[in-house]
Amino acid sequence: MKAKIAPRKEIVLLYQSEKIEGSDRLFALLAQMQIPYKEVAPFELGQTTGTLAGYRSDPQEEAVQPQTPAMAMGGLAGKRLDQLLNAMRQQQIDLPLKMVITQHNERWPFGTLIEEVGREHQLFVAMERLQRLCKRAQQVEGFDPILIKRAQDALSRMRSEQEAPTREELEGLSDQLESLLG
Repeated sequence: MKAKIAPRKEIVLLYQSEKIEGSDRLFALLAQMQIPYKEVAPFELGQTTGTLAGYRSDPQEEAVQPQTPAMAMGGLAGKRLDQLLNAMRQQQIDLPLKMVITQHNERWPFGTLIEEVGREHQLFVAMERLQRLCKRAQQVEGFDPILIKRAQDALSRMRSEQEAPTREELEGLSDQLESLLG
């Protein structure tokens, strides 16, 4: 017999909503979809994500002050989550840092979670840039094969158990490729 897990209440946590391009459309969309939201103030960033979402009660910790807007979605899954994300894309609501509240990350202070997701996002953006430049370089006859190999090695470390490259390493390789590609 499978244990039933009670579904979590839906909630969206927003940080720095005033910096979100299309925030008025986001608020209208959340109202239309009947998804409650909470705007998180800087003094609340030391509270755990789960506490802010109303899932748990943890003591406040020292707050990290991220400088980027973010959205954490709790209790949304499957089609409902897809509906929200697709509607945001259709309505051109620009918010690069979006995350789902999980049993793991609900224990994190919200400011720390935003910072960590932000670092992961920057690493992913750097990886995508390097992939694009590496493909372009491979199409150029006589392009520096050693540089292409270094870029490919760094990209393969992103997908393996080896030590992943840093964002700085990926950006450095991308800058080298870009300068040679012109």
